[in-house]
Amino acid sequence: MVGPAAFDPGTIRRADHSAFSHEYGCWRSVRADLVRRSGVGRQETNITADNYAILLNILGATKEGEDYLDGRRVAFTQRQAGSLSFIPAGHSWSGWDDGDPTASYLFITIGKKFILDHFESMPGVDLDRLVPALGFEDPLIQYAARSIRSEIGQRDPLSHMMVENHARTIFGRLFRRSGQRGHYVKGGLSPAVLKRLIDRIESSLDGSLSLTELAQQAGLSEHFLSKAFRLSMGLPPHAFIIRRRLERASEMLRYSSRPITEIAYACGFSSPSHLAAAFRRVMGMTPKQYRADWKI
Repeated sequence: MVGPAAFDPGTIRRADHSAFSHEYGCWRSVRADLVRRSGVGRQETNITADNYAILLNILGATKEGEDYLDGRRVAFTQRQAGSLSFIPAGHSWSGWDDGDPTASYLFITIGKKFILDHFESMPGVDLDRLVPALGFEDPLIQYAARSIRSEIGQRDPLSHMMVENHARTIFGRLFRRSGQRGHYVKGGLSPAVLKRLIDRIESSLDGSLSLTELAQQAGLSEHFLSKAFRLSMGLPPHAFIIRRRLERASEMLRYSSRPITEIAYACGFSSPSHLAAAFRRVMGMTPKQYRADWKI
């Protein structure tokens, strides 16, 4: 179980500050802590996860520092607003960073039993493949985490159900992400070919890219490419491209003031309404609502 004493801001992310606020909510197996600070200098991170921990950076960017996962130094990645960090049960994250003086973050803790009960017996799911990850982005996890944040302070009976549904979404995405890195099933693409294709997709998010072009890039038939790509990435090429365009659009909505019409065309959508329809289908809200939510 995750309880009221599961989080201490002064220990887990220690820093001097001129102003500080801390809110939290507990829902059986899930706890969320919202911490806001100003006048922040260098902060020290010291997280040893007895349960599963997800940190969403809501406001402020980290610009330099050192990170250690399970005692081993890893490359430091600057973390912007919206970035996520994940520490599975039994792992640790320590280090320090300097960044913007005004910052806020959401720290979500999910009990081990909750994960075991919902995922352990699911075909294709391997708990050992969940490894620490710092400074990554995933719009669905971001949205689910912020939805949990919105339940802090709620007292109605539905809150437990809603929070646990969002927790399941987070871990569904984490399991899918774990299958995309360093794990290639038989019949999938080789790492070299997959990297070449993803690089091609990333360089073409603002325009049209056909399956024929991707097949030529890989030196495969379109039929075999579609099957092998899905085995490697969990999605067919077209769905993967749409997801990456939505992820790019969500980044631009958060970090830029560009009009939504410009963002739609820059991310390869045929019109603002095309972006809005795809965004609503995946995120459950319009691009305008998503941008407004991140301004709070």
